[in-house]
Amino acid sequence: MTFLSILFALIAEQYKPVEKGHWIRRLSQAWLDFVVRNIDSGTERSGRLACLTAFFPPVILVLGVHILLLSMQPLLAFAWNILIVYFYLGFRQFSHSFTAIHEALLERNLELARTILAEWQGDGINTDTMTESEVIRLALERAIVGSHRHVFGVIFWFMLPLGPAGVVLYRLADLASECWPSHASASLGQAARKFFHAIDWLPTRLTAIGFAIVGNFEDAIYAWRFHLRKWANELEAVILAAGAGAIGVRLGSPLPEPDSDEALRMAEAGEPPVIDIGAEASVRSMRSAVGLVWRAVILWLVLIALMTISVWLG
Repeated sequence: MTFLSILFALIAEQYKPVEKGHWIRRLSQAWLDFVVRNIDSGTERSGRLACLTAFFPPVILVLGVHILLLSMQPLLAFAWNILIVYFYLGFRQFSHSFTAIHEALLERNLELARTILAEWQGDGINTDTMTESEVIRLALERAIVGSHRHVFGVIFWFMLPLGPAGVVLYRLADLASECWPSHASASLGQAARKFFHAIDWLPTRLTAIGFAIVGNFEDAIYAWRFHLRKWANELEAVILAAGAGAIGVRLGSPLPEPDSDEALRMAEAGEPPVIDIGAEASVRSMRSAVGLVWRAVILWLVLIALMTISVWLG
């Protein structure tokens, strides 16, 4: 049931994509805003209480419906699984803008690519003076992280015993970790980030392993080991480092040169210097990233199918 639910949801999402402004996204955002307005008092205790209030009632509701339908008619529970995964999967929530940027650059329209990237990235990023390589690099980073948050992380939590309720928990926690730090008190934003870090720690690493398997394995593992300091967010750093190595492109800020003491220590220990790997970001890198994500999706589906078959045979 797990494999077929994911497969049917992916097919449905390709024909009728769930856009970023879909009603389920607006409903989730409205619920999180309601929690902030009524619980956030700026204390650490209110931050923890807000997380419990925001995440667990929807999870219990979705899980209760799933158990009820399963007791009545397994096919209804199967349809419920497909519906929840379909609503929260969101391939197009990151691929639509990425594809638009790719097409603009193929037409040599850098100005349009900058505009699309600015709308996708949101406030805080000035794209007016970005070069083509910088636009591609930022688009690649956003797409690689998006593929995990909207696809691989969702699939992982759906495979756990919570089933569709796990999907809702993951997506609500992800949404809260994005919006609460800027729209709520510092304690609430910190609580949301800590909670999401806890539930995304393992999925992040499984996604990175998947990228390494279907891409350039050696470069992905090298970047995972030595390039994490390029990004401030620990979870995103794992995905971006492995993804960059897997497709053979340089992402993130250039690695800083070691100071004299560190260089001397490395020389005495016989450690080779840490270097940037991969080529400069180009339009070809965008095609490679699309292929990487789809190969990783196929890898996950094959593994889930094998697990399903082993359960049936057992």
